[in-house]
Amino acid sequence: MRKKKHQPYYKIPAFQILSRKTDDEMAQLLGICKRTYKEKIEGYSDFSSEQGKILSTIFGVSQDEIFLT
Repeated sequence: MRKKKHQPYYKIPAFQILSRKTDDEMAQLLGICKRTYKEKIEGYSDFSSEQGKILSTIFGVSQDEIFLT
């Protein structure tokens, strides 16, 4: 059984819905596969700082708002 690195990111799927982007679109924008994107959201791996900047731009909010709980 794999161990999670962090708690799931609950805000990313919410912002994704508001921005009307599919998982496939999000993965493509981040330059990763769909499965990797889902694993990052679920807490099995981390987003890089560059990916955080991309998410911030896509959603139009600060990285703090996306990642800090």
